[in-house]
Amino acid sequence: MAAARSAIPPLRSWPRPRTLAATLHSPLQSPHTRSSKISSKRSVFTMTLPKTNALYQTDESLRTHSTKVLSVQPVSSLTESDKPLFKNADASKDHVVVTAETIFYAQGGGQPCDTGKMTLASNTSLTFDVTAVRNGADGLILHLGTFASAAENDQFKAGDTVDQAIDSEKRVMNSRIHTGGHVVGLAVRHLASSIPDVSELKAQHYPDLAFVDFQGTIESKHKDAIQAQVDKFIAAELPVKVYFWNEAELREKCGVVPGAVAIPEGELVRAVDIVGAGAYPCGGTHVPDTGKVGKVTIKKISRSKGNSKVSYTLN
Repeated sequence: MAAARSAIPPLRSWPRPRTLAATLHSPLQSPHTRSSKISSKRSVFTMTLPKTNALYQTDESLRTHSTKVLSVQPVSSLTESDKPLFKNADASKDHVVVTAETIFYAQGGGQPCDTGKMTLASNTSLTFDVTAVRNGADGLILHLGTFASAAENDQFKAGDTVDQAIDSEKRVMNSRIHTGGHVVGLAVRHLASSIPDVSELKAQHYPDLAFVDFQGTIESKHKDAIQAQVDKFIAAELPVKVYFWNEAELREKCGVVPGAVAIPEGELVRAVDIVGAGAYPCGGTHVPDTGKVGKVTIKKISRSKGNSKVSYTLN
């Protein structure tokens, strides 16, 4: 039995959490500031912005939230390092909004981003449709979208209070699929006696394409056994808990941690633990227990160049 887990400490008491360079999932990033040149039609100026507080890292239940706008800019004026994040953006109308806090999940860790709307608190007719969210350079979370009106006076300005609202149905689906991916990975891990010498490489948790990749060979004959173990985890309604662990705790309690990554003493990494099954370093959103995932079906097991892909779907 593992040692007692650390509950989530109050936000202001955290040591600096760390970004773990894992291919499986994206843990919480460390806070810092950025300095960048922001261009607009009116002026070009330099501003220093704090790292966006990703509220979903500590409270995944939030669907609405009020926060302050830090910056607004046309997508065309993003820094060269951030422009590739929005390759399909429409430079003629799309803008990027940065807020002090956000409930919008930024795409990463194999999970798609949230979408939704921001509304000016003092004028509910002024809205911004959020169509994509990405982790930008130096810890800013960038919300791409369009304002309801193209007029510059009908856009947010720094200091405005806005009400954020995410697409709750989409969040729930993405969370179910992500937790389902953990269940699939843990099912294979629990069958180690019959499926030896495999380790997880990466995963994708999209509605139209969900899989877990493993280094090593998993023969198709194991499909039924993996399905049976997945069904057991789902039926057990195992609690899904979020923790922030130091390096020793992480390596003790998580089955998959990149061995080459050094985590400085005192820094914490976000981890998601399916109680009784296993834990991963992970920055994604999840359902409260495995029963909320619903039926997970193992579609197929494919193999290529010494690796195996276990594809799954939610019914």
